[in-house]
Amino acid sequence: RTHSKISVATMASETEPETQYKESPFADEVNNTTIPAKVHIVAPSTLPEGYVFDAEVGPPGYRKTVTVEVPPGGVVEGQVFLADLPEDFGDNLPQVNIPTGQWKDGLFDIFSAGFFHPSLVCGFCFTQIGMGQLMQRLRLNWLGEGGEDESAKISFKIVLTLVICYTVFTVSLELAEAAQYYYNIPAYIPSLKFIGGVLFTIYSIIALMRVRESVRAKYSIPETRFAGCEDAVYSAACSCCVVAQIARHTGEYETYKGSFFSDTGMAPGTPQIV
Repeated sequence: RTHSKISVATMASETEPETQYKESPFADEVNNTTIPAKVHIVAPSTLPEGYVFDAEVGPPGYRKTVTVEVPPGGVVEGQVFLADLPEDFGDNLPQVNIPTGQWKDGLFDIFSAGFFHPSLVCGFCFTQIGMGQLMQRLRLNWLGEGGEDESAKISFKIVLTLVICYTVFTVSLELAEAAQYYYNIPAYIPSLKFIGGVLFTIYSIIALMRVRESVRAKYSIPETRFAGCEDAVYSAACSCCVVAQIARHTGEYETYKGSFFSDTGMAPGTPQIV
């Protein structure tokens, strides 16, 4: 193995390729009761497998240097991969304790945090907005991908803007349709409504699927059903439950309060997730 110190390992290159996760085995593939959490690393250059370098990770103000080994197959410049966090990484740092190896609770344990908890209300009544809060909390971009690009810092605002634009678009078409007699409604109005709805739905499912995939990879949570497509199936069939479950898993609501109106769905002062 070769070793080098690269202090900018978590900085994306000017042209980032699409996120491709390379992670260690899931919990059901190893005989180890202590499963470390993982952190997203952006490859500073094209590197061979086994190459070791030092990367700075962590939220602003709490960044630490960790030693990272390039996974099998190597990486190309700008590629995102996951690396184990050292067991002592959180020492002397405020942190949210997030379980690894399995989900904190079930997909349908929707009331476990409370009947009017923000995770439940946002998940079921404002699903895409709740998804945007999770992206901001987990430092993912608006497509649900990890990395250090600028869009990951404002992912909630981007998703909120998309939701507002789609709502205005839909309401405008509804008002235009209501102003016409049934037989005089222009053909383009129903067509635009259909196309807009399909595109927004596709985005919502794919983005949420990637968020769930990222959470499972980061915390070594194996699939239990629908091998190879669990994230897609659950995100399409029960997106509200998926948003609420991820919020409960990454929130540690026993210690920190949730919030309806913050970018992350957490109350001010809650530590940022690495």
